[in-house]
Amino acid sequence: MASITVNLSTDPISYDPGPEVKHGDTVVFSMGSYPSSYTATITFPDGTCLTTSGPYTLGGGTLTTSPKTVSMTAPKGVYDFNALIDDGTRPKEGADPRGPVERDRKNGGIDVTSDPPEDPV
Repeated sequence: MASITVNLSTDPISYDPGPEVKHGDTVVFSMGSYPSSYTATITFPDGTCLTTSGPYTLGGGTLTTSPKTVSMTAPKGVYDFNALIDDGTRPKEGADPRGPVERDRKNGGIDVTSDPPEDPV
């Protein structure tokens, strides 16, 4: 089984070695070069190919997720995800939340490249 690392700190998001996975492979989400005060929340708005649905949270000393396994029953296709990056600052009470400290949203996808194994008949 193979493993890919999804680096959230690059623009666009980068994948090592690539975004393609097969059933049983593992995926690790990484904060990359973001400072440790940043946090990230990763969600799959249209369903996930991973065995644990998330959301996954990074930050506060946890710069990577534990390896997440691609489900043996995930249909072939691209599974889009959103990463909401927070720089650790919060707007003051009553302040306009849309400012230079606004959260950064990034989008990516994990590509399941083969159909699930078939049960022997």
